[in-house]
Amino acid sequence: MCASEISTVKTIAQINDETRNFILVGVVIAKSDPRYFSGHPKGRGPFEADSTTADTSHETARGVLTLTLRDSNRDTINCTVWGKADTIIHYDGAFAIGDVIDVNRPQVAASMFGRSEQYSPTVTSPYCLTVNDQTVQGAQITRHDGPAQELQRFRALLRVPLVQPGETIPLADIVASGSGCNGETFNVLVVVRAVRAKRDVRVARSNQVKTFREVILMDGSHGGVLMKLWSDSYIRWSEQWVPLKTTLLIVDARAEFNAYYKTICLAVDRKTIITQEPAVPQLASLLNHARSIPTQEIDVVCSLASGSVDPSTINTVMTVQQILDRTEGDLVQEEDQFTALCYAVITRFDLDGCSRLVSERCAHCRSLVREPKGTCGKYDCPGQTTAPDAREPFFDIAVDVTDHTGTLTGCRMASRVAETVLCCDVATFLRQTDTQRTVLKWKYLLDRCAVRLIVKRRSAVRFQHLYSIVDCAIADPAEVEAKLKVY
Repeated sequence: MCASEISTVKTIAQINDETRNFILVGVVIAKSDPRYFSGHPKGRGPFEADSTTADTSHETARGVLTLTLRDSNRDTINCTVWGKADTIIHYDGAFAIGDVIDVNRPQVAASMFGRSEQYSPTVTSPYCLTVNDQTVQGAQITRHDGPAQELQRFRALLRVPLVQPGETIPLADIVASGSGCNGETFNVLVVVRAVRAKRDVRVARSNQVKTFREVILMDGSHGGVLMKLWSDSYIRWSEQWVPLKTTLLIVDARAEFNAYYKTICLAVDRKTIITQEPAVPQLASLLNHARSIPTQEIDVVCSLASGSVDPSTINTVMTVQQILDRTEGDLVQEEDQFTALCYAVITRFDLDGCSRLVSERCAHCRSLVREPKGTCGKYDCPGQTTAPDAREPFFDIAVDVTDHTGTLTGCRMASRVAETVLCCDVATFLRQTDTQRTVLKWKYLLDRCAVRLIVKRRSAVRFQHLYSIVDCAIADPAEVEAKLKVY
């Protein structure tokens, strides 16, 4: 190599149309899944996609991979890598988000002329890089071998936010927009609420099996929005995410209306960039909020029973069938919660049987203690002791209500609501004999009651509908006759 061809190290800010024979050092902040193309088989163009897998002949197949790089707080750039299928497979396995790499002898082009830019993340540089070993000799990507201090400086850029918190949208606003925002992209600052197991689905159009993962996100405005990950890179990365501890700043997350949950969900596509643990001042308050909200189903029931909704304001009379239609039938709306006053007969109220009636929660963090005489499951909770005062018993009663249109099974009567209905606390109830409990049961069983409910539909957070009883009293026959609906 002659002296004029010796590569020099450039930064993203120094790149222009005339830059040649240089090396760019940067940290990978986003990575696309590779795409593979056939050679020139009969009936297919040279740039027509064959499949998303590497099953084509490696002698003729080529592929493309896009990496988004950063080398300062301000500067980002996209780098598109073209090569033989084996080369792209190697790059895909060798480099991940967070790796510091050297881009050797790339070609520079203005972004406005790059067709791939519309399918790549939005960056600050007006230029894009292309690495193609067929057009430029020595063009390649290698792992950067530098001093530890330099590598640490690059990796620190992974936490620098690409947008300011003021440019993000609350999840509640996105969900409230409903199907009207389908296909649009948003910036969100969120906490990971849950990371679900990977699942496989067969794509009907190509008959190929694709792997995806669902992640539940939350912020100060909304308790849980589902986000789907289809990219292998993000699926692997999400293995590191810890529920209620990992925070994400997601740039250009695409909104999709989910027909199953009947609500807006988010998806990561080729334009999305995720910053884990972004260095923003709102992080502490976001995590504190995440730790304070009810996350388990019984926590939600107890929260509803504690008076978050005044029972006296629940006056919308519905039959059981109307409630079912609002949850999963023809009357489903985009809101995931509604209230109802149902005049129905109590058909299950097993106070003197074998059903579970009392559960225990940690007296410190309020988490459910599942094992009898067990301890709190949270590793950092002071309630990790078998002392009796570390656990707090509460009512958790399953109730079925029936009217002339059907039955609501598995309604939950919990905590203070159950104490009010039974006119006793847990300690008093546990001291009662079976005979006393039978008498208490028949005060309500098979009698017409005015049951006030808060209904939370199945959602990304809950796999089942939740019917929480917040008030129950024997109904006045005259009131029932005047208000009971036929349907």
